[in-house]
Amino acid sequence: MAKFAVYTIPPADSLLYQRGSEILGYDVRIGEFLPDDNATRAALPEFDPAWIAKPQTYGFHMTTGYSLFYDPATLPEIEAEIELVLGCFGKDVEFCLTPADNPIPFWRDSIAVLHFNPNPAMLMLHTMLTARVNPFGTSSTVSESYAQKDESELDPVKATRVRNFFTPYILDGWTPHFSLMYPYAGEHPDAMKSALMELFPPEDLAVKSICLLIRDDGDTHYRLHREFFI
Repeated sequence: MAKFAVYTIPPADSLLYQRGSEILGYDVRIGEFLPDDNATRAALPEFDPAWIAKPQTYGFHMTTGYSLFYDPATLPEIEAEIELVLGCFGKDVEFCLTPADNPIPFWRDSIAVLHFNPNPAMLMLHTMLTARVNPFGTSSTVSESYAQKDESELDPVKATRVRNFFTPYILDGWTPHFSLMYPYAGEHPDAMKSALMELFPPEDLAVKSICLLIRDDGDTHYRLHREFFI
């Protein structure tokens, strides 16, 4: 089934984007695979293509709206809604992400990410995109999973979020991050984290655009459909 996603993607010429894309082996901006042998992977103490197989399909990104199944006929409406949301912010508003205290955590020991905190404007943008754009989705992998569970066993707040917006990872449950590897199953996590810190030193990230990605029915990887500059 076709899907769309609203993401934050660093500029193509930024070192952050280039290194993130090299680790994943895919440039989502142009929809092309990258050479397996590159300087970023070479700087890692160990590497296994299985560690990036899943995140590669999304490209190097930060989820700002969500990845949702949808009817492709509504794509022009989704674009118009994103334009509406962005038009609600003043031209002098600064959208910024700052590195978290633990900028490269290994969540559940198997997910390596670059973890950021949003400034108030970025959090408001995420909230507006969720409220206005997510309803154009028809479902998500998370909502389909929730549908198979006994609702009495679910967290009521998360269940409400999923029922209305197809994801629990919104509002105070939004943890902005760029995924690097999952599942990481290496033998040298300390050395890996040190190498990633060298490759991705903690730096503030000014967000200058929001990207609409699509994955057509039958495709395996997302590609950039349109970039909205803010």
